[in-house]
Amino acid sequence: MWSLRLVSVRPALAHRTDTDKWMDPHQAAVYVAARPVADGVLRSWYDLDPDKPATPLVDPDLDRRYWAHSGSELPSVYEWNLEFLRKVLCANDPAGYPYLADQFRRLRDVFVFEPADRMPYPTYRYLRNTHYPSGLVTNSFGWRGPEVPLNKPAGRIRIAFVGASTTVDAHRDPFSYPEYVGRWLREWANSRHPGISLDVINAGREGLLSNSIAAIVRQELLPLRPDLVVYYEGANQFWPNDFVRRPIVRMLRLASPTSLDGYSAIARRVQTLLERRESGAEPYKPTISVAWPADLDEGDPKVDDPRLPVQLPRILSDVDRMHQAIAGAGGTLMLSSFVWLAAPGLTLDSRRDALIYRELNERYWPFSYAHMRRFVDFENRVFQKYARQHHLPFNDLAAVYPADPRLFVDSIHMTPAGVKLKAWLVFQNLVPVLRHLLDVGAIPVPDPGGRRAHPSLAGQGRRLVSVDQIARSCRPLD
Repeated sequence: MWSLRLVSVRPALAHRTDTDKWMDPHQAAVYVAARPVADGVLRSWYDLDPDKPATPLVDPDLDRRYWAHSGSELPSVYEWNLEFLRKVLCANDPAGYPYLADQFRRLRDVFVFEPADRMPYPTYRYLRNTHYPSGLVTNSFGWRGPEVPLNKPAGRIRIAFVGASTTVDAHRDPFSYPEYVGRWLREWANSRHPGISLDVINAGREGLLSNSIAAIVRQELLPLRPDLVVYYEGANQFWPNDFVRRPIVRMLRLASPTSLDGYSAIARRVQTLLERRESGAEPYKPTISVAWPADLDEGDPKVDDPRLPVQLPRILSDVDRMHQAIAGAGGTLMLSSFVWLAAPGLTLDSRRDALIYRELNERYWPFSYAHMRRFVDFENRVFQKYARQHHLPFNDLAAVYPADPRLFVDSIHMTPAGVKLKAWLVFQNLVPVLRHLLDVGAIPVPDPGGRRAHPSLAGQGRRLVSVDQIARSCRPLD
């Protein structure tokens, strides 16, 4: 299933507003001062920012396409997996994607790539060596951030970050959280391990599900021999509808009150939202009865239980594939707990936090903050237990990240100050893991080298194809 999160985050990723109401990144240092630091780390490093690379001019063709399709809910400037497009557009697909098919046809033509394994994942890639109108700048692998060599030099530790929009971060922000982490890790390495060097890769892309993230790990990252892969995602497959006595259909958007004539219940709901929004308090919501299975331990769940909620069996299946593939190449997977701003009693500023309020109370209506928190915490406990059972390091970011609305754009995406603070807290969790892996000789992972081209990218330049042409070429899918 394609994630709807891609639709909703595009404005936040590209064009944020009211930034003067957010906390300044330097103001977030109050949280840095309040938290312990890892051994060998200086708090003063928080003031260090990554080097800002020279930015190429925006590609004029992409600029034209970007603005010509600005009303579309699917980016016209990304490179889409041809097998995924066939899956969406071909009528013989039993799953069916009528909504997406209509959106793609409105684009007329799209950039495409042919996956080496002929599978529909990852669903899309960023174009390589590109400056997007959104502000995103990609390197020769199509990843956000500085260039990295194809063959890893001796003594080089390579850390890759995977996930979705909360990993790639807002395109117009000066830096993503992995870029900050890389800056501080190099400072730590220079002072504590001067014989090693570091590469940091940000392979995140907005809107992805776990199946696409697993494909990125396998197809794009493993050929570059990463030593550590940090997985951070927990929202795009999250819909806390499991065990609810009356299942609730996920809504894309809420209609305007003026268009709700004849729908008095919905109109009253909208009116309540508007009234309660002024106070910042959570609006009244109907009670949702959850019939949690008595033999599914909420505090200590079995990670192989097929009844796990919020698509966790599917996610863990993909995590399993990542873990096995990374371990097979000598690397280590690090799972993370996922940060949500949702808790009983949460009070928001009606102006500054309007987007947070709308997301929690419109997108996730009628789930209460307490209901959301219950399922968020359960998801994070499952991630943590999976890591413990498989002897993997765990980045427990949610346990230490402050629930300060000034650090958030919406319930999961963070302001520039929030992104930098997130990076600092992840950095504290990474340092002891890297120190341990160095002590036991598990890193750097040797790289045999000798590669002249990336196996999944070689020979693939920009290819623009008519959507109708793709639809006409439909063939039966395996």
